[in-house]
Amino acid sequence: MAKPEPQLDVLVIGDHPAAYLCAALLKHKSKLKVLHATLPGDATPDHLVLVNPDLFSLHPLTEPLKRKIELTGIYGLRFLADSPETESEHRSKSPISYVTTLKAVRNAMIKVAEGQDVEMANPKILEIHRANEAGVELTCGKTHLHPKLLVLATLPTEPQQKILGLPESWGPDVVHRYTFVKLPGTKWADLGGRPISPMSLNLRDMLYWAWMLPADKCVQLAVEQPVESLSQIKPRDLLAHWAQVLRNHQVLIVKSDLPLDQAQSIDIPFGGALVHEGVANRTLLIGPAGGFFSATSEDVYPNCWSALFAADAIKKALKEVHVQDALQLYRHKWRTTLGDYLRGPQQNLRFLLPLVYRNQVMTSRLAESILTGKHVVR
Repeated sequence: MAKPEPQLDVLVIGDHPAAYLCAALLKHKSKLKVLHATLPGDATPDHLVLVNPDLFSLHPLTEPLKRKIELTGIYGLRFLADSPETESEHRSKSPISYVTTLKAVRNAMIKVAEGQDVEMANPKILEIHRANEAGVELTCGKTHLHPKLLVLATLPTEPQQKILGLPESWGPDVVHRYTFVKLPGTKWADLGGRPISPMSLNLRDMLYWAWMLPADKCVQLAVEQPVESLSQIKPRDLLAHWAQVLRNHQVLIVKSDLPLDQAQSIDIPFGGALVHEGVANRTLLIGPAGGFFSATSEDVYPNCWSALFAADAIKKALKEVHVQDALQLYRHKWRTTLGDYLRGPQQNLRFLLPLVYRNQVMTSRLAESILTGKHVVR
């Protein structure tokens, strides 16, 4: 094996926005040697995502993003039951949340990392060999590296996961399938200049969630279901059912067939961080690898929030004699704050549903909980 290159402090792996942000945060006002690398084959289909405005106040590095990402303001939610006679809505005078593409956030985070002089690599091969008290030995392209610590936003192959002592695969009770189709153009729906996003909390009376997300020149229909339910209804059939609900409520104004054959699916561990350990051998898990998706299927903000905690914990741990022990700060810190955010409002949702459609206060609280993470019970 080739002679190792000068030791890195941290290698951050993953193509999610959280990975680029973590690398930037590690370099910010520090002298750490940080390398960011993508994992070969790591690709998430681009899709519309909700963005909590708190992302922009997460750190000084994220503040300028509000001006650099094309955002569509969401002024509330319109909850639609399967029955066209039952609905309720919460509407605000100013944007509560935003919609953009995952690709737009990713590209903006790459520029943030570049602004902090983060070195980046896109190797054809990335293989982890062993982990020990000095760090992790791996091959990145043709280079042998020995970083003191790893940050994973994407999981490597199972043999390499075992080397790092990573937890076993997500249980079926955690993984949800998110299926979406983008409808280009503006003919599909008229959501107005201050759009509120139509949403189902109880599609087919099964607590399946569904959304219509508006953007500048398209809308996206999406449904979410536990992977355990795939034998009961196929994702595209569920998506077709959601489209019919939108038609029944006169939200979807085009009656022609939708291009459901173009639908794509992503398996997401909702709240997975709550059931898995985020600290492995010389490794912290952030973003998708750590399961930092909220119970309301939110992607960008909670995953990037985990990157902030990881960077802070790593900077402190590298100053300690027992680095592995010091990494436990990461677990303790996010559980006291981000943990509640990940749980979301779903625990008592079946009990709350009748109130949502009859009580405007409950409608507003649930909408704010889904879009911003506020507690339903106040």
